[in-house]
Amino acid sequence: MILLPLLGFLVLGLWGRSFKGQSAGVLASLMVLGSFVLTLVLLFGGGASFEVKDWLPGIPFALLLDNLAGYMALIVTGIGFLIHVYAIGYMADDPGKSRFFAYFNFFIAMMLTLVLADAYPVMFIGWEGVGLASFLLIGFWFEDQKNADSARKAFIVNRIGDLGFLLGMALLYSLFGTLQISELREIMEKSLVLPAGLGLAGLLLFIGAIGKSAQLPLMVWLPDAMAGPTPVSALIHAATMVTAGVYLLARSSFLYANLPDVSYWIALIGLLTALYGALSALGQWDIKRIVAYSTISQLGYMFLAAGVGAYWIALFHVMTHAFYKALLFLSSGSVIHALGGEQDVRKMGGLKKYLPQTHIHGLIGALSLAGFPLFAGFWSKDAILASTLNYPFGGYGFYLVGLFTAFLTALYAMRWYVLVFLGDFKGQGHPHEAPPVMAWPNHLLAVGAALAGFLALPEPFWNLIERFLAPSLWHLEVEPLGTATEWGLLLLSSVVAILGLFAGYRLFLGRLPDAYLAFQRAAESAFYVDWLYNTLIVGPLKELAFGFGLADRGLDRGYVRLGGGVGLLGRLLARLQGGYVRVYAFFVVVAATVFVLWGVVR
Repeated sequence: MILLPLLGFLVLGLWGRSFKGQSAGVLASLMVLGSFVLTLVLLFGGGASFEVKDWLPGIPFALLLDNLAGYMALIVTGIGFLIHVYAIGYMADDPGKSRFFAYFNFFIAMMLTLVLADAYPVMFIGWEGVGLASFLLIGFWFEDQKNADSARKAFIVNRIGDLGFLLGMALLYSLFGTLQISELREIMEKSLVLPAGLGLAGLLLFIGAIGKSAQLPLMVWLPDAMAGPTPVSALIHAATMVTAGVYLLARSSFLYANLPDVSYWIALIGLLTALYGALSALGQWDIKRIVAYSTISQLGYMFLAAGVGAYWIALFHVMTHAFYKALLFLSSGSVIHALGGEQDVRKMGGLKKYLPQTHIHGLIGALSLAGFPLFAGFWSKDAILASTLNYPFGGYGFYLVGLFTAFLTALYAMRWYVLVFLGDFKGQGHPHEAPPVMAWPNHLLAVGAALAGFLALPEPFWNLIERFLAPSLWHLEVEPLGTATEWGLLLLSSVVAILGLFAGYRLFLGRLPDAYLAFQRAAESAFYVDWLYNTLIVGPLKELAFGFGLADRGLDRGYVRLGGGVGLLGRLLARLQGGYVRVYAFFVVVAATVFVLWGVVR
């Protein structure tokens, strides 16, 4: 599963120039499809494991394909394959497409390493691997300074979270003497008393998840990650990197289920992130940045579910989100492709007439994101809201703020749809539909965005997702809400979503009120968080670095001059060593004369 995309990376990286036409994209796509088929075969065969003992002292190189890892691997390879196919058309005219697909395959290989890991150090290899791949892909068009800066920003911010992951691993090893996940789970199951320091270890691992999944306050890198090609945005947001933090929490559910204080903070930060992302999305004008802030918000919902203890619901939302978010990004890519690279929604509008297929895709993605009844996002979002009342770490405050955020989600989803597809066309030229190689992945994603939620329906219907994931997740005893209550909450969230969509349609199709325009200006700058970072952290650190640089250059110049003086003295003394006896005799006579005169004078 891991080696197939890794092989694609090596072949395309070493011999990419030998691939003509679209053969590089076809090879990369086949490698990912092969991993998807292998995942299915191994899951139906009961799973698999692989282990190299004593890879590190007392820590094996362990891989495990259980239900949880298989579930995530199917999302990574399934959605990843569709994005690969789409990219064949999107990158068709790019001279660096072989390099692009090499990075794409590397991304998939590292993400599979992450989800299949049965030891935290092995997971960390995949964790750092997807960080490297995201750096390479965000900055793929590195000739543009903005793209290069965005790649560096993503890389550096993620290193902050990764330090927390490293420290958390070190603390866990000092407490238990192992970092193999299955062993740690067995120890926790048998343990009657939690060791001191376990809460700190859980908090440090959570910091790692905050960085990778762009939660407050380390969310500033994700909107700038839009600098890369659109398929990169889809792969990072939908199927791979940003869901890694959610997966870490779910894989470590045995740990967090026993840490209510840490879990409360996970839920609180997730809720605040969901609200912040939704508010920021309402002010963006870049077609992809609207969807990017939506990702921050939806990841916040996943952390909210994991924080209250509803781990399977967080993973359910990972799956539905993968479908509709990939669809929204790839629909945005089709719009950008049709408009010759234009990304400002103020220069769009009226594209429903020109791009009928892309319009349907965008509408389905927007409705699923908004939680419109019966679409995939509706079922998983409502399950998250209900979990805040049903699980032990939740509460009414979480539910009400989450419900308000759901209204905002419907509002900005409709804003995106209205500004892009409705009204009059404000751009130039004649937009055209994407080729079939770009359209068909969106057809399949649209089916998933519409229907995937039916895999986990509330009582009294079937719930295949919870049943499938139950063996791999820590089970929390909860009192069920009751069928009538749960369906009443479903009805309430349906009304909220419909109201949000209707309000968005009326608001953004006409002239915006002055009060909203003032809010929109603040939201456009994401409430000045980047400015605060630059003022309070980046600027002072640059000044400090400049001061250290001056001191360093001063020391360098001093050492260079000292070395030059010593070298000059050495060259002068070397000239005295001519090798002639008569010269040496002359200096002996001169020295003797000097000593005699000195003695006489003295």
